[in-house]
Amino acid sequence: MKYFRNILRNITDKAGLRILPLSVVFLFLMAVTSCEEMTDVYSNREFVRCNFIVSSYTELFGVMGNYGQFASIRQAGNGKLRMTSGATGKYTDYTPDKIQQYFSYGLGGLIVGTNYNGDNMCYDLACPYCDAPNYRLTLTDNGLAKCHKCGVVYDLNNNGVISAVDSTKTYNNLRGLYRYRIAFDGTNVSMFN
Repeated sequence: MKYFRNILRNITDKAGLRILPLSVVFLFLMAVTSCEEMTDVYSNREFVRCNFIVSSYTELFGVMGNYGQFASIRQAGNGKLRMTSGATGKYTDYTPDKIQQYFSYGLGGLIVGTNYNGDNMCYDLACPYCDAPNYRLTLTDNGLAKCHKCGVVYDLNNNGVISAVDSTKTYNNLRGLYRYRIAFDGTNVSMFN
């Protein structure tokens, strides 16, 4: 920081006023913008770390790489792992292996899939407004997720922004869904913060 202050002191215009080179301003604005994007887009609110071989799970195989398709992943009450297709609402309970038992699935579980732009997405399965793991969202076949407690509808194809609200209710501090990083290489899908 001291180095940059010395550089700025030595940059003056003809009238003796200090001027900031446009390139320095641009780099500063890029750094600030990047930091804001990172804090606003991806969540560290809940710990998320999991990895699946897509071909081993029917629901994941159906959504990864298929535009506008989503599925949910959560721990079922019977010690199993439940994956639900957003398109059909059908689910399968899988017995987790030794490694999967230690995976972390965010608040209430995860929503994973591919939006209409072809971007792989991962969100919390629980409603951020209700803020409890038992208020899970219900996925629809058109890429929307609805909370039946508060009535808020989120658009999974548009970065989890709010699509609709219950007009009979009053809301304070609404926000879009919490997002997590996701990597898909055609075989494995990983979600993490």
